[in-house]
Amino acid sequence: MRIIYKFIFILFAFAYSNAEASSLDELYRDIIRSDNQGYLPMFVKNRNIPDILVEEEILKRIPDDNPADLKTSNQKPLNLINNRPDSNALRKSLQLKWDNTLKAVAENRVTPVELKEIEYRVQQNDPKAVEVMAWMYTKGVGVSPDYIKAFHLYRKASELQVPKAEENASLVYKAMNEEQRRSLKEN
Repeated sequence: MRIIYKFIFILFAFAYSNAEASSLDELYRDIIRSDNQGYLPMFVKNRNIPDILVEEEILKRIPDDNPADLKTSNQKPLNLINNRPDSNALRKSLQLKWDNTLKAVAENRVTPVELKEIEYRVQQNDPKAVEVMAWMYTKGVGVSPDYIKAFHLYRKASELQVPKAEENASLVYKAMNEEQRRSLKEN
């Protein structure tokens, strides 16, 4: 009986000395924290039961069989299908298509398919595509040579942090005739 009174006395003494604890669980946590220099082991951190294990919470989360309830609920349906292999295959095929497009440009055999791919990527502000398209307009590969478009594309590439794009824009400007330079100043 004396042990019980002693334990209760220690319990109340500790509770009054530490005003943060308001329940036995918090009191236990404070004792463990003071013994471990502020560190709570995992078995103490995870003492509270998660909401998902409470039966009422589980029943709240299960939608009825009515499809109208699914449409009005804020929860998205759970997707249990692993789409990662499909997305990886798509990413690889797009990269292969881009690599083939760059190879076609390098070999001077640009078709409308490659040109469309490059134009799409230029619209998406892909720095490499902008640089390649500017080079194509400068050299006349796959398109008719147009120094004005090449100049604008090199300026856009410069804004996209492409190395030496500003230098290439100045070289294209130097290659322009007076009429082309005047049209640049008017725009």
